Amino acid sequence: MTRHPWSLAWALLLLLAGPAHAQIAGTVREAESGLPIAGAAVSVTDLRRSALTDTSGRYVLDGIPAGPHQLNVRMIGHLAHGLHVLVPREGGLQINVALQDAPLPLHPFQVHAPPLLRGLEREQPAGFPDRGSSIAALQNHPLLSEPDVFQGLEGGDVEMHPESPDGVHLLGGASDQTGFRLDGIPVFSPYHASGITSAWNPDALSRLDLVSSTHAPDPVHALSGTIDGATLRPRERSAAEGSISTSQMRITVDGPLGAGGAGYVLSTRSGFAGLITRKHEPSHLKGEVGDWLAKLQAPVFGGEAQVLGYGNSNEITATAVAESATVAVLPRNDFEWHGDSMGAAWKRDFESGSLRFLTWSAAADEAARWSRISAPVDLAATRRDLGFRLAAERRSERASMNADLMVERSQTSYRIDSDSLAGPRWLLEAQSPVVTATVGRKQRIGARVELDLGASVAAAAGDLFAAPRGQLRWSPTDHVTLSGGYSRTHQFAQSLRNQESIVGHVFPVDAYVGSGAPGIPVAASHLGVLAADVHPRPGMHAGLQAYARSSTGLLLVAPRDGEPFSTGGFTIGSEESWGATVEAAMSSARVGLLASYGFQHARLSYGDSSYVPEYAIAHSIQGGVIVFPTASTSARLGVSAGIGRRTTIVPGAIEWESCNLTNRGCEFAGTPDYGSERLGAILLPPYCRLDFGLRQQWRLPVAGREAAISFFGAISNVLGRTNLMTYARDPRTGRLMGIELRPSSPLVAGLDWRF
Repeated sequence: MTRHPWSLAWALLLLLAGPAHAQIAGTVREAESGLPIAGAAVSVTDLRRSALTDTSGRYVLDGIPAGPHQLNVRMIGHLAHGLHVLVPREGGLQINVALQDAPLPLHPFQVHAPPLLRGLEREQPAGFPDRGSSIAALQNHPLLSEPDVFQGLEGGDVEMHPESPDGVHLLGGASDQTGFRLDGIPVFSPYHASGITSAWNPDALSRLDLVSSTHAPDPVHALSGTIDGATLRPRERSAAEGSISTSQMRITVDGPLGAGGAGYVLSTRSGFAGLITRKHEPSHLKGEVGDWLAKLQAPVFGGEAQVLGYGNSNEITATAVAESATVAVLPRNDFEWHGDSMGAAWKRDFESGSLRFLTWSAAADEAARWSRISAPVDLAATRRDLGFRLAAERRSERASMNADLMVERSQTSYRIDSDSLAGPRWLLEAQSPVVTATVGRKQRIGARVELDLGASVAAAAGDLFAAPRGQLRWSPTDHVTLSGGYSRTHQFAQSLRNQESIVGHVFPVDAYVGSGAPGIPVAASHLGVLAADVHPRPGMHAGLQAYARSSTGLLLVAPRDGEPFSTGGFTIGSEESWGATVEAAMSSARVGLLASYGFQHARLSYGDSSYVPEYAIAHSIQGGVIVFPTASTSARLGVSAGIGRRTTIVPGAIEWESCNLTNRGCEFAGTPDYGSERLGAILLPPYCRLDFGLRQQWRLPVAGREAAISFFGAISNVLGRTNLMTYARDPRTGRLMGIELRPSSPLVAGLDWRF
């Protein structure tokens, strides 16, 4: 390299004059906008000296020897800039640089967040054995092609009949012993039938929690526990989502109302029973199901107020005669049930506590036209509840206390009529006011022990009913929590549905009658629970539980009446149940695993007799995996198994087929009445079903926002196994015939979207 003569002369003068140092300073900006660039690297390459620009784009290089140097300026996303500089002997040199934009191409890459699954969230109101699931986790459930909020809790001590649930059974209890609330407002019989189980639209909820009576800070008059649904909180920008599939169509919209912090949520859903069925086959179920939800919320008096409305409607009809194509006009069994709940709430949080007021009205109506052998029977049952609740909580660093006052009035009516003068006629009516006062205290003892104690006293049916509870939790390490709890609960209304009749899989209602009616007792239950909750590392969870439960004052229809609901007879009995459960969940970058096992023993007793109820499956197993080969594609594989299922023989012809896409519907025909058959006398073969599902999602910009659309489908019973629902006895030969479930076909297919 040839230097200019003046450069050599200048260098010679510097050498003769001795060493001298100066400063280089200046700014770095974008050439087009003139904005300062922070973090740009400015270096004197021949001296290996460098500095970074600050937020104003300024840099300073001190102690630079006088003479010629090479200065380079670099920043990601911009063209590098180099120049020769001549540093004077004294003072400094001001050099400002403008960099041209130069986008830097990067190779595409994907970021995979671990799939969110039930049990891996820390937002539950209490740890295991209470369980909960956000709707986001529910959408990743390996056994569900479509989200169903009740089936998403299934496993362990939560039992639901396979393929056609007749209710949610907790801790070996009947379905009417499970309470349901939306944002604290009671809901009765929130079930659909004919392909849809839960009558709660998952798109309108944010999460679901199952709270047992050993950890219930507010009064709940349900023997087994309560399922609490939390509705979606309105977003700051209007949004909509929905789905259309072979089983249902749903849509939910939410967003702000004005600029004052108010918002709304609106949702509606319709089932397709009868819409896609084969009309020419009388054994196929017909009818329609649907539900809706509306919520308004706004800041009021320093707190937050909301008004919530919810309703569900179901109309199902099925032929009353099986295997009788020669009959011109077939009689039909008709079932209808509706539920409506309305409520208003206000809550305000303070630095050391909170105050909440809630008032509600909840109603349920059930009706049926049942073509029994002797003469048709009509059922009409209603329940109307009004109530309010005032709750206060005070918190400190190591303790919290709560006090609660709840006043309710429940009015029930149960009526049976017959077309025949000799047929049954029956009326039970009751008004059951209940006033409940509750207090509780949660106290930390040391760094790793927590004690939760509470008690309530209810005034009802002319008496006082005390219900103490307690739970002790100990965390020996940061990854393990051990707990033990006890509770006593009471229930002031019970159902007259026959839990042993298979008609409950089509008519899954709880026809309540209050304890104020003649002969209806107040049911009571004692529950003890031991549990271990283990989180060895993020993305892994294991839970173990053992429980024992004793209940008295239970209203039993099955020993006195073989019809699907009581036509005039019932008895009072008791139950002993105990069991153990294990559940586990694991999530990595592309794979999620969920598994559970439950063992239970349950026996109902009345007088000198006893039987094992149909819902008490001795061994239940669930397991599944969801895999994300790409960020927008998922595959699910799930297995469900049940061993030790018992049933009561149906002495007559009956047809049954679970909902499926190939046959375009569900099938139920016949009028089963087990008459003198012994309850729970027959052990069914083990049940096992393997399902496979796929989902593909696409994201696309719409009107400046990102929208998502997904296609999904699932094939049920991939292995083609023959699973039985019950046995029917041939009236001519006396032989037992297995009634198959038969859903070896595509179960569901559809599209969902979010905008």
